[in-house]
Amino acid sequence: MILDDLGIPYEILEASARIGGRILTHRFNGETGYNAPVNTPERYDYFDVGAMRFPRIPFMDRVFDLFRRTKIEKLLIEYKLHDDNNLSLFNSRGPATAFIASTTSDFFRDLFAKIEVAKTDEARRAAFQAAWNELVKQDYHSTRGYMLSGKEGKPSSAPPPYPESVVEWLETFDSATGLYNQAFVESVLDSLDFGWPNPQEEWEWVAVDGGSDHIVRNMVATLSSQPILGHHVLKISRVSNRSGTQMEVTVQYGNGGPIVKNYSQVISTVSLGCLSAMDTEGCDLSYSQKQAIRSLHYDASVKVGLKFQKRWWEDPKVVPTGKIVGGQSSTDLPIRVCVYPSYGLSCPTSRPPPGVLLASYTWAQDARRMGSIISPQTPIGDNLVNLTLNNLERLHGVSRDKFGPVVASYAYNWEADPHARGAFALFGPAQFGRPNDSQSLFASLKAPAAKGRFHIAGEATSVHHAWVLGALNSAWR
Repeated sequence: MILDDLGIPYEILEASARIGGRILTHRFNGETGYNAPVNTPERYDYFDVGAMRFPRIPFMDRVFDLFRRTKIEKLLIEYKLHDDNNLSLFNSRGPATAFIASTTSDFFRDLFAKIEVAKTDEARRAAFQAAWNELVKQDYHSTRGYMLSGKEGKPSSAPPPYPESVVEWLETFDSATGLYNQAFVESVLDSLDFGWPNPQEEWEWVAVDGGSDHIVRNMVATLSSQPILGHHVLKISRVSNRSGTQMEVTVQYGNGGPIVKNYSQVISTVSLGCLSAMDTEGCDLSYSQKQAIRSLHYDASVKVGLKFQKRWWEDPKVVPTGKIVGGQSSTDLPIRVCVYPSYGLSCPTSRPPPGVLLASYTWAQDARRMGSIISPQTPIGDNLVNLTLNNLERLHGVSRDKFGPVVASYAYNWEADPHARGAFALFGPAQFGRPNDSQSLFASLKAPAAKGRFHIAGEATSVHHAWVLGALNSAWR
C-alpha cells in the first residue's frame, strides 16, 4: 500500500497458497461464514488462529489508521478481555471467579505513561525513545533474573529480590511456563500492551467481527499488484552485469524447475526462521545480521478450537459460577488459557451463534507440549480432544456431558507451520542491546545489506513483537 502511494512498481512473492501470514481465521463452515451477514449465526462459525485482538492505546494508532484506510473500522466490535465470571483453577484450587487487584507501584509503566500526555506525534516519539533508552539498560536481565537479583543497577523503586518459589508462582499465574526466561524488556512491553493505565476509548480492546482475515483481504483489495501465491524463494543475491547492479531472486514454483527474477530492491518480510533457510550468501550480510537471523528468539504458540452444538458457557444452568460472556479463564492445567468468543453476541435468540470455543491458547513450553500431541497427518486427534475436554471439565467444575457433543475441532501449532517456523519474535536477554549499540543483534536487523538493496522487515525488526503494529512499523521504517 505504501509503494502504491509512492507510485513504485512491485511484486509480492508468497510461498503459501493463502495470503495473511500469521493473520489466520479458521472457519468451520468455510467461505460461507466469510460472506455471511453480520449478526447471523453463519458468520460466527470461526476462531482466529492468529491475531485476534487489538488494544486502543497510543502505541497502536498506526493499526487503527490502517483499519480506517481499509474500511475495517465499521467491522470493529468490543473484545471482552475480562468477564466477572471468568474462572481460575491453580494448584487444584477452584474454580474461582475472584480477581486480585494490584496496588503496587510500577516504575516502567510510569516511565512510558509520558507518551500518553504527549501532544504531537513528534513529542510522542521523543517520549518513547527516552523511555526505551531507560528500559534497555536492563536488557541483560531475563524477567526471572531481574526478579531474583539485587537492586544494583536498577531504579530506586525496584523491589528487593524475590525467592525463586515466588517467581515461579508469579510466572504460573501471569504468563506461560518458561516465559520468564526471556528478556525482561519483553515483559515490560507486554505489561504495557495489556494494562495501559488510562484507556481513551469506550472499548479498551476491539476485534474484527467475522474474523481478523478481513483485514488482509481488504488490504489486498486495494493493491495494484496482487500477491503471487505458491512462489517459494530459494536464493537472494546482488549481481552486477551489463545492465548494472540488481537483485536476483531464485524462486521455486510448483513442481517445475527454479525461475530467476530480477529487482532493483528486495524487502524480506518473512520470519527469521524462514529467512535462515534461504541462500543469502550473495547479500553480503554482516556477521551481526547472520547471528541475528539465526539467534533471535521466537516463541511457540498453539491454539485448539472446539465446536459444540451450543455455547454452553453462556448458560447459567450449565456453569454453576454463572454465565460467561467473553474474556478468558486461566489454569495451570495443560490447556492454560480458555478464551470465550466476544463476537456473535447480538444474534437473535431464535438463531443463536455456533458453540465455537478457543478451548486452549498456550505459549512457550506449554505450547510445545500441546503441539506434540497434534497429529502430523490430521489437524487434531482424539488424544488432544480428550485432554482438552478433561481440562475444561476441571476448570469449569462441570461434567463434560453438560457441554454437549463436540461437532468439530481444529488445532494449530505455529512452530510446525513451514511458512512461519515460530509464532512471533520474543527476544531473550541482551538481544535488544543497550542504547545506541549499533552492533546489537536487534539493531543489525534494521540495517540494509547488499549495498543498500536488501532490507529485512517484519515484526521481529520492531520493538512491538507479536502484534500487527510491529509489522506496520517495520514497513514504515
